[in-house]
Amino acid sequence: MRDLISTDLFSGIEKTIRTGISQLMEQGQRISIISDANLLGALSIAPLEASFIDSNLPYRRRIGNIDYTVPGNSIVIHNNGDTKGVSWDNGKKILSISETLSPALSGHLGDDKIGPITTVAMCHSIAQLVSPSGILVRKIRPWAISGNWIHACMDMTYDPVYVSLKELLTLEGTIRVIPIPEVPSPNVDSLDFIDENLLIGISDRWGSMGEEGRARSLSHLCRGALDSASPSTSRLEEIVWNCILASGWEVDLASQIRASSIIWKNKDPKIAASDTIDMLLRCGRL
Repeated sequence: MRDLISTDLFSGIEKTIRTGISQLMEQGQRISIISDANLLGALSIAPLEASFIDSNLPYRRRIGNIDYTVPGNSIVIHNNGDTKGVSWDNGKKILSISETLSPALSGHLGDDKIGPITTVAMCHSIAQLVSPSGILVRKIRPWAISGNWIHACMDMTYDPVYVSLKELLTLEGTIRVIPIPEVPSPNVDSLDFIDENLLIGISDRWGSMGEEGRARSLSHLCRGALDSASPSTSRLEEIVWNCILASGWEVDLASQIRASSIIWKNKDPKIAASDTIDMLLRCGRL
């Protein structure tokens, strides 16, 4: 795996993260992992727990509303409120992380393109620091990009951080990027602009089509989205043309995220968050 924390994406927070994790590990005490009960929190906790399990480090999972009684020796994940960035409390030994912005790619005029570094990506960078070649860390590595997929930035404009993470994960062999007809079992139940039967027909003929025929078929498949405000053009491209698949997956990442929403509708948020984390650790997918 490529060293995530050393990439330019994390240049503004690398030093703080390295300092905090180094000192937390030096303590040799149980580390509390604390987050709100939401999907981003669960996707952030999972890589941390994976790295601690791989390294036989004691930890405690704590899911719920974050208050002012945070114990020492903790990693606190903020996905609600106005907190931004990463901070290290050396006295209490508390590493606090929350979404921040980072320059990712350069435009044709040399200007930086800014995008969100989510707590999910941060926690995957931490997991790699704790357990660089851990089995569980590698298993859930494809989910490093999931926070940016969920982020509202994908509904408004181009997300350069998402693009950079996708390229990094592709180059290291963690994921493949393929069009939806090549996904073995895509979940399109919640995509009202896609006719499932039409998709099945396109998938059956995909191997015999040329590039022009494939392009026409995909354009025809998602024509229903053209008259709708959602999904955005950038998200539509990822749903149809750039599906993310990892080794052993039958269902692409976006489909898994959409399907997992059922868990959150039918269960208490704390239970749903724990179930999501456990599933990722056990199976590497949702």
